[in-house]
Amino acid sequence: MYAPLQILSSYSLLKNPNTIEQIVQTAKTRGYEAIALADANVMYGAIDWFRQTKKHGIKPLFGLTLMVNGLVNTATLFPVVLLAENQVGYQNLMWLSSAKMTSQGDFQWETMVKHLDGINIVFPTDSELVQLISSGYEEVNNYWQQLLTLVDEHHSFIGINSQMAPQIQERLAQFSERTGGQMIALDDIDYLNSDDAFTTQVLKAIDANVKLDDIKILAQQQGSHILRDLAVVQQEYQGTEILKTAYINNELLVSKSNVSIEFKDTALPPFETPSGVTNAQFLETIAVSGLKKRLQGHNVSLNLYEERLQHELKTIEVLGFSDYFLIVWDIVNFAHKNHIQTGPGRGSVAGSLVAYSLQITDVDPLQFNLLFERFLNDERVQMPDIDIDWPPSKREELFTYLHQKYGKRNFGQIITFGTLASKQALRDVGRVFGLPTPTLSKLSASIPEGKNGRKVSIDDALKAPQLQNALRDIDNGRLLLQTALKIEGLPKNYSTHAAGIVLSANPLVQTLPVQSGTEGRLLTQFEKDPVEQLGLLKIDILGLQNLAILSQALYYAQKELPERFDITKIALDDAKTLALFAKGDTNGVFQFESAGIKNVLRKLKPATFEHIVAVNALYRPGPAQNIDKFIARRHGKEAVTIPDPSLKSILAPTFGIIVYQEQVMLVAESYAGFTLGEADVLRSAMSKKKVDKMQKLHEQFIKGALKNGHDQEQAELIFSYIDEFANYGFNRSHAVAYSKLAFELAYLKAHYPVAFFTALLNANLGEQKKVQQYVSEAKIRGIVVLAPDVNKSYKFWTSIENQLQMGLNNIRGVRTDFVTGVLEERQNNGSFQTIQSFVRRLPDKMRKREVLEQLVYAGALDSFGYNRRELIENIASLIEGASFGNLILEETKIKKYDDFALSDRLKKEKEVIGVNLSGHPLDTYVDFILENGFSQIGNVVQPSQVEKIIAIVDSIRQIRTKKGDDMAFVKVSDTTGEISVTIFPQLFKKISNFLKPGTILSIAGKSERDMRNEIAIVANHINLAPEPQRVQPIQGTWFLQLDEKHDTPERREEISQIMKKHHGHNPVVIHWQKDGKNQKLDQEFWMTSETVIMRELAALLGSENIIFKQTY
Repeated sequence: MYAPLQILSSYSLLKNPNTIEQIVQTAKTRGYEAIALADANVMYGAIDWFRQTKKHGIKPLFGLTLMVNGLVNTATLFPVVLLAENQVGYQNLMWLSSAKMTSQGDFQWETMVKHLDGINIVFPTDSELVQLISSGYEEVNNYWQQLLTLVDEHHSFIGINSQMAPQIQERLAQFSERTGGQMIALDDIDYLNSDDAFTTQVLKAIDANVKLDDIKILAQQQGSHILRDLAVVQQEYQGTEILKTAYINNELLVSKSNVSIEFKDTALPPFETPSGVTNAQFLETIAVSGLKKRLQGHNVSLNLYEERLQHELKTIEVLGFSDYFLIVWDIVNFAHKNHIQTGPGRGSVAGSLVAYSLQITDVDPLQFNLLFERFLNDERVQMPDIDIDWPPSKREELFTYLHQKYGKRNFGQIITFGTLASKQALRDVGRVFGLPTPTLSKLSASIPEGKNGRKVSIDDALKAPQLQNALRDIDNGRLLLQTALKIEGLPKNYSTHAAGIVLSANPLVQTLPVQSGTEGRLLTQFEKDPVEQLGLLKIDILGLQNLAILSQALYYAQKELPERFDITKIALDDAKTLALFAKGDTNGVFQFESAGIKNVLRKLKPATFEHIVAVNALYRPGPAQNIDKFIARRHGKEAVTIPDPSLKSILAPTFGIIVYQEQVMLVAESYAGFTLGEADVLRSAMSKKKVDKMQKLHEQFIKGALKNGHDQEQAELIFSYIDEFANYGFNRSHAVAYSKLAFELAYLKAHYPVAFFTALLNANLGEQKKVQQYVSEAKIRGIVVLAPDVNKSYKFWTSIENQLQMGLNNIRGVRTDFVTGVLEERQNNGSFQTIQSFVRRLPDKMRKREVLEQLVYAGALDSFGYNRRELIENIASLIEGASFGNLILEETKIKKYDDFALSDRLKKEKEVIGVNLSGHPLDTYVDFILENGFSQIGNVVQPSQVEKIIAIVDSIRQIRTKKGDDMAFVKVSDTTGEISVTIFPQLFKKISNFLKPGTILSIAGKSERDMRNEIAIVANHINLAPEPQRVQPIQGTWFLQLDEKHDTPERREEISQIMKKHHGHNPVVIHWQKDGKNQKLDQEFWMTSETVIMRELAALLGSENIIFKQTY
């Protein structure tokens, strides 16, 4: 049996275009019964290689092309092919690959010496040895002798093949005769087929980030280093005696090489327990103690809890999972000790009382009638999977802890591969072809966004005209497409799996190859599924941003919270929180943010926590078909039908609809006498449609039902009923746990909205649409939202006196080091009293006009009492004055100017901070929008809805259709967000005369998804919105209270500046708290009714000291 001994796959990243499946299938087709994979330095493909060769009936050889420093040219790396002969050899192969991939650059022969047992060494054409022999190097015999002190002569071979030049073959033959060095048939195979040569060149150019010249000529050249038919190869090795010998040596090596990969159950690293205590005993001790703490002060049946705990502990011990629970407990325990927020649990583990007792989960399974058997039972023996959510910023602490606890060699993170998806493949090939950046961007844009984040393949994209049109305009477009199709889906690079870590009782390299990861940690060379299949313990340290929001919101609310407040112990019947769900007011609430689920909440009007859990379970593909029925039954519009009175307690809470998988289990237990373990097997078989198992379980169900006194016809009906629903049932444990987290967030939103929005906005920095939406929502709640301010803002959003203050980091074009510098200066030397003081105290390198302009447009310098145009016009003289020293700067007078027009000021403000905080052109339309049933753009999130909005035109892109008609795509916005509006020719003709940026329009149309999968509106009607003066300006009186806390000379001066800036026709009355007197100010201090005044004054006096009393 002959084999090609050095095949590279696409796992030699960007060096070969052939996948493992392609290699094995091609080898089979071309007559081979054995083949060796020998990727460069890595063993990424070993598991797939093993599976594919077994599938196609080919003998697998496991190899490695290792780059090693030469013995003569010591600074150069040369390839050596290593092939495992047996299991010891495979172990050593993993060690060598790991050693190479954890070393920095050089790799010496001395490193390898102790790890060559069970390995055959082959020196290929481009190895140092063959190059020295081929070039007639005089000292080559001595070189060979030096090599033999490092390697076993009987397991070392020199590669030769029939395609080598006759002179080289002759020199190799002479060397063999002279030294006894064994020759072996080693074909030079760079790719499978001759047309792969060009693809290989393109991949290597992508890797090197270079362009290829003479593309057409290169593409026409046919490669010769291919995998040829075995019959042809056999014939060619009959040419000379040395070739015949080499061929026989190849067959002998193949026959002796036998390696198998064993997949096994997870081997848990033993948890270190106190001396003389078994892991099961220790688990019981901490679980009993934990349960006692959990139940303290609760009026529950202790016997019930203790029985359940003992039942679970016994099952865990019998199945051998005590260590697993202790390992997870230890991680969670570390988190709690270090004040790291954990979630209430996820998945079926929430049904475990042991997990609840150990504080792994935060859901009492008896309170919520959750089943341990859904998680673990002796009828379905499999490794339990406990996934835990953590705030993303805290995962690094957990990785560090585990790395230290289990040791560098026994802990690792898991590799994942980035592939050349359609956009990337087209773009990379285009770059190698020398296309300019705009053309590359056009190519990328011609691939549409897939639904729900799915990637669209090139083949799928070709079904629409955009990609074909883009390729038609490109030189060599057809070749570019063919090449991109060949490389699409190939691995391009590796990275670290976001969540997966692996723990082992022994060094990882005994089970799989590893390489250097981040922070000095090991990274597995296999992806997550093979890691588990090889018996290693994989744990997911999952990052959940909502936990960071919860943790931050609790931090910001700490001054308002009751003493010893525990968010996990809030009442789940809290009226304010339930009302928030009933209104669908759940933006920022985990799992309840989508437009669809908010709509369900508004229709259902949940009155209990159980209703919320049911919505969470139902709002998913499949179960969603039962939502309307559930809502109708909840409101008494449809009768609740339960197929048998004995099932009332199980089905009545969900109005006779099976919503949860656990209900299937309980019906089987109650009605047909199944144990809960057997019922879990039935649930699994039903949901996965396992026909062979179902027949047997159906018989058992009917037999059990008859035994319980039910008649056969009714039993058949019940079985059909649960079978129908089982496919759509959701895991109740998971639904309860995640609904509890959602309820906790909603509770904070309902009771501590300022803290909640502060945390929410900080979690969405840079997400302009979300920031707009959340700011708008906060304002609607009456929360004052303040623009950045160099005297009051910090880096991020903060809450000051129950107001939201935007951070300086939100200002575009202002670097973090500038923000840090300003904050440090303010911290060390106090607030900036004047604009001159601010500019003077900036370091020279930070006095940049473009940065100061961004601060002005953001409103961050408004508190100095000048309008924004004045600041912009005077920046140059301020910077110049500062460069001459303090005296000149203080003398620099600010020249007076009228402020920018409101629309210009707001436009600039939005460009710089992504949202308008000092007002909005549509502020005067708020009541009109609400009273006339207009939607806010932030709520236009579902396709196929009839919508009408009032919005301002931001930009217009006019195009001409194929028929020559004009149409437009218009970006419009309101206080809650922005959206694209498509205006087709017929409507465009009617409105083109008033369609201009800054125009406020009334738009009616239908929502749909555009090419980028974003929601847009196709307009049916567009009119000018009613003139602002038709919406009556608000008239009234300002009442300001100056209490002792806020009444300082500096504050009075700042208030005076605000009054001058917003001079208007509304009287101002000041209540002096000290002497209890009211003073009506002169008309020069009267103000307009702009909402921005409230925000600016609240920053100085506190919102509780400001009232605008409207005159009707």
